[in-house]
Amino acid sequence: MELEERYRIVKSNVGVTDVSQQYGRLFAKGKDAFDLLHRMSTNDITPLESGNRAVLTALLNEKGRFVDLVIVIKHSKDETLLVTSAGKEEAVIQWLDKFTIMEDARFERASEKIVQFFVCGPNALELLQKFTTGKIDGSRSEVCDLSFGTAPASLVKVLGLAMKGWFLLTSTDHAPKVREALLSEAERLGGAAFERDLFEILRIENGMPIAPNEINEKHNPLEIPGIGREAVSFTKGCYIGQEVIARLDAQDKVQRQLVGLCFADELPSPGDRISDESLVGTALGDEIGEVTSTVNSPQKGPIALGYVRGKYANPGRKISVKSANGNIMPATLVSLPFDD
Repeated sequence: MELEERYRIVKSNVGVTDVSQQYGRLFAKGKDAFDLLHRMSTNDITPLESGNRAVLTALLNEKGRFVDLVIVIKHSKDETLLVTSAGKEEAVIQWLDKFTIMEDARFERASEKIVQFFVCGPNALELLQKFTTGKIDGSRSEVCDLSFGTAPASLVKVLGLAMKGWFLLTSTDHAPKVREALLSEAERLGGAAFERDLFEILRIENGMPIAPNEINEKHNPLEIPGIGREAVSFTKGCYIGQEVIARLDAQDKVQRQLVGLCFADELPSPGDRISDESLVGTALGDEIGEVTSTVNSPQKGPIALGYVRGKYANPGRKISVKSANGNIMPATLVSLPFDD
């Protein structure tokens, strides 16, 4: 099946894919692990203490910039799972270990033990509802138990900017049975399986950041619309980087913003510079930002994500992108997600 056809089916019906390689997973163990996560990360995760909840939060360095953006999932009172960015498991473990002194807290890699599926599309809820006797209400913090015969799985609403879908997590042993059941039900509904190339299109259309493209040590959560208010608590008190984040917010000094870019023909590359010709000859020069992710969307054409200086992040603004070889590509800034 061609990419365009799979795109059409997923956007109009339902799609299922394995995103285990696009994310990492960690177990948090020990009686003090949950409290340590709360103290070290940007969000208030205490609502998870009752279990069956998930919270988006960020781990920051002392400058208030990303170590990683993670989902903390409290499946029960005794089990906590972290969904990290791909390849960031060891960095997160080392960062947390640095602040673990007398606490009974251990963070262990679980990426090889837990498989992570992604289900999305208008009929995703109908598909998922088949595997539980309870009602899935779609709450952004809800964690549901699903059953695929003898294979259990946990369902988590995707937390982050605008992505319309669910993560489904199960053990490696149970993954083949879960995969078969998901794909069978998707096919029955007229949906389809899809691969990484289509997930990347959907991710960028929805303005969903990943590491290292949008989530890296150059940026902070407040620079990503939606993420800053969802992953950061301004009332919980101290965490690493808290003073920087509080000052940026209180003084309205967030310097950059993640935006969408629409192109007429050519597609830039990550790292290409964003410029504004109206600034030529000024003290600022013409450069206002950088492209971070690019894709050719079957519906929207060449599109990209990029960071631009906040004062120039106006939807409809006409800008240019300069490639490494000097090619100039005109583009229009749009707010995220592209679907809105």
